[in-house]
Amino acid sequence: MLRSRYPNLRCLCFAPPGGLFSEGIAARSKDFVSTYVHADDVVPRISTQAIEKLRDEALQMIARIKVPKCQLMRIHRSGKKLGELTVGLEDLLHPIDAIPDCEFKAQLERFKQRQRVIKTARVHLHLPGRIVHLVREISGQEQRNFHQGRFQLGNIFHFATCDLFVAEEKYTPRYAAPSDFDDIVVSSKLVSDHMVETVEVALNFAAEAFGVDP
Repeated sequence: MLRSRYPNLRCLCFAPPGGLFSEGIAARSKDFVSTYVHADDVVPRISTQAIEKLRDEALQMIARIKVPKCQLMRIHRSGKKLGELTVGLEDLLHPIDAIPDCEFKAQLERFKQRQRVIKTARVHLHLPGRIVHLVREISGQEQRNFHQGRFQLGNIFHFATCDLFVAEEKYTPRYAAPSDFDDIVVSSKLVSDHMVETVEVALNFAAEAFGVDP
């Protein structure tokens, strides 16, 4: 709205919600808007289509389960990796194309049919402008540095304001397309990657890598 009055205006967006601009407006805003997304941050991935896709995948996964749900919860709470389990995925889940007929499968198919009609009339919304994704580098060596601020403690919803030695992670900034954020990344850091302090660490690292004084 202010573009015509202030033609030299530039906007920096840090971790905005995913469902903001239509595809056309998002493309036109590339000349004056830059958006920064930190690693697995869930907020820039929050859009109607992403949430619906996650919902559909969860419902399909429920339909594929072979064993009682409480058994899967016990496996999840054990913290064991897939290779450490005494059973394989084929013992826990039906193949996607071989889900047995049942009332839940029938209800799911009827639900999908209704959703296909609704989705055809929906406008997909995207992140604004030119998108820079701060991609976390995976490294076997971890360096821990002292930081002050609000950090994740314990589970993904437990935060505290404190002074803490935290892992000094490395990041690679990359240009990304709006479609790269159409899926919600289910990660242990999907909430903490949105916190101001962790975003600041990532931006500072990227700035220093390009010789910019943060």
